[in-house]
Amino acid sequence: MSHLDAASLLAPSPPLAKPHPRSRFLCLISSMLAVLGASLAGLLLFALHPAPNPVPNYASLFLSLGSNDTAASHLRALTLHPHVAGTKANALTARYVFDALSALSFPTHITPYSVLLSYPVHRSLSLSAPGRGVVTSFSLKQETYPNDPYAAAAAETIPTFYAYSASGSVSAEAVYANYGREEDFSYLASRGVDVAGKVAFARYGRIHCEDIAHNARAAGAAAAVVYTDPLQYGGAPGEGWFPDSRWLPPSGVQVGSLFRGVGDPTTPMWASSEGCERVSLEEAMNTDDMPLIPALPVSAQDAMEIHRAMGGAVAPEDWQGREDGPVYRLGPGPAVLNLTYLGNDSMATIENVFAIIEGAEEPDR
Repeated sequence: MSHLDAASLLAPSPPLAKPHPRSRFLCLISSMLAVLGASLAGLLLFALHPAPNPVPNYASLFLSLGSNDTAASHLRALTLHPHVAGTKANALTARYVFDALSALSFPTHITPYSVLLSYPVHRSLSLSAPGRGVVTSFSLKQETYPNDPYAAAAAETIPTFYAYSASGSVSAEAVYANYGREEDFSYLASRGVDVAGKVAFARYGRIHCEDIAHNARAAGAAAAVVYTDPLQYGGAPGEGWFPDSRWLPPSGVQVGSLFRGVGDPTTPMWASSEGCERVSLEEAMNTDDMPLIPALPVSAQDAMEIHRAMGGAVAPEDWQGREDGPVYRLGPGPAVLNLTYLGNDSMATIENVFAIIEGAEEPDR
């Protein structure tokens, strides 16, 4: 190769001419059409030759294996009588589930666990206020209504209460705290309404009862009273209530647990198996997961009477209840709530029912 040839090879190439914008656009369109054509061809091929053994719709398969009548029968049997944890009725309920699953030929067994449970011994609530002249003592009982299919079991129910509520007596002015959220207590503070040492009076509807009690304590409240507001649970005026409709009766009370932890309070974060390590009952009842203040659930019927005795500034519009109810005020007072709760927190036995359905693949998992 001559020096001239080598030099010509090493010399930089002249710059390429910039393509016309229309040429680039046509090139882009051609590429997009090619991709679209390939996609359509793939879809057509899949439609003509679907994948073998498509995954079944497991939800539809599951629903097709049972019947509404069977589900209704079991639901009726399981809800006909109260079966509070740790009681004989609860053990009978576990046996019912065991028998029902065993009848389906599933390998079934019952495993008992010893856990810390909570039961009411005594509770009372009364309302007083300057100028009322009368002290109203609330019965704290749920009434039995005509045609109630569960009326025969009414005598078996235990009193309405909050599991793991602290025992104690409090007599203090009430402060209306809306849904008992942190922002509700922050709003009260911004309005100069002091919750410290008062009874936080809140309603269900946004957060759980254990969080309401926890927030009330954090705000300095000495106790908490929580009710089911007709706005959320009573339907429209004139709609009626259970058993004639789905709405909660005026004397109906929503109960629950105030423990914010998981599982058994004496075995935080581990199973309550036989012979396992446990914290003491005193330690378990005095953690931050417990409410540490007395608390009671009450009905809408009782709550409306408390609202009528409240004073102070009118609560915001989104804190109000139904139009046919009283005007909600913030307080504090002049309504004074006298609350007493005595609980029995003790170890008791509960039972879990296990049925084994062995899988076709990796059955050991």
